[in-house]
Amino acid sequence: MTALGAVGAAIGLVPRFISEGIINNNAIAVFTAIGMCWSGFLSTHAAMLDSLGYRKLIGKAITAHAIGGLLAGVAAHWLYVLLALIF
Repeated sequence: MTALGAVGAAIGLVPRFISEGIINNNAIAVFTAIGMCWSGFLSTHAAMLDSLGYRKLIGKAITAHAIGGLLAGVAAHWLYVLLALIF
C-alpha cells in the first residue's frame, strides 16, 4: 500500500507540472503507466516471495517487473500517439 501511495503522491504532482509547462499529455500517459507497473516493486515481490519460501527468485521478479514497467511506458507512449492521430 505504501508503494502505491507513493506513486499516487507522485501522480498528484502532475497538475503542477502541467501548469508550469514541464510535461504534456504524452508524458503523463507514460508516467502513469510506469508508476502503476512499478508501484509494488520491492514491497510486493520481496515480501511475497520470501513468505512463499522462494527468496532466490526475488532478483528475477524485480528484473521482470523493471522490464515490464519500461515496456508499459513504451506501450503507453505509442498508444497515446495512435489515439492522438485518430482523435
